[in-house]
Amino acid sequence: MKNKKIYYYTDDFDQDFFGNSIEEKKIDKNYKYLNKNIFYLIISFIYYYIMFLPIAFVYCKCIKKIKYKNKVVLKDIKNTGYFVYGNHTHNLSDAFSPSIICKNKPHIIVNAKNLNVPILKSSTKMLGAMPLPTGIDTAKNFISALKTRIRQKKAVVVYPEARLWPYYTDIRPFKAASFKYPIMFDVPAFCFTTTYVATKRKNKYKMIIYIDGPFYSDKTLNSKQQQEKLQCQIFEKMKERSQNSNFEKIIYIKKEKNL
Repeated sequence: MKNKKIYYYTDDFDQDFFGNSIEEKKIDKNYKYLNKNIFYLIISFIYYYIMFLPIAFVYCKCIKKIKYKNKVVLKDIKNTGYFVYGNHTHNLSDAFSPSIICKNKPHIIVNAKNLNVPILKSSTKMLGAMPLPTGIDTAKNFISALKTRIRQKKAVVVYPEARLWPYYTDIRPFKAASFKYPIMFDVPAFCFTTTYVATKRKNKYKMIIYIDGPFYSDKTLNSKQQQEKLQCQIFEKMKERSQNSNFEKIIYIKKEKNL
């Protein structure tokens, strides 16, 4: 342990080890999830396809040399949008990999803090970020935007662990609310699991990302039961894939909360 970082945590859901200093942007009813202005759309196209996508490819394929396993499961998804769930363990890979995994520009559900990340800020939305609403008054607009993306046969990416825990090799508990969307829109769900594997070089690792699915809601159950079953199926598959990790860059130790 002596050469490794140790992070202590007390909360599986809300403890943040990345971006604590970033102020959360308020997403109210005036926030535009969908901007139909032609100039905005042109700039968005340039940002994503001319700038972001090549950078994502070079970083993932050439610099980090990430291996993507089982992408074939997405091959037959042609006439519908879908949701993709992933573990949240690497700031750059988690931003770039959805574009490598998905067949078209994905839209990623993010914390409102992401819109205040230095340098990116306003361009984050152009790259596909969909911030969670910070109030009930804008939840309707958020759901409407999701519906539009699914109707456009787009992929929507969700990180159900919510907070980024760098290089974490297990799967943290999921909040069931994240799994209502595939049931709400009656579309398939997939998952990808980032794993960290030791190499022959000391203290070096390689990243392997496994893609699995599709997972469908069970129509014999009520909506809440469907949600819980889907949550369980995806959690178990990601838990299974996470066992392939055998490199630990950061050690996470749980501490009891002070009473």
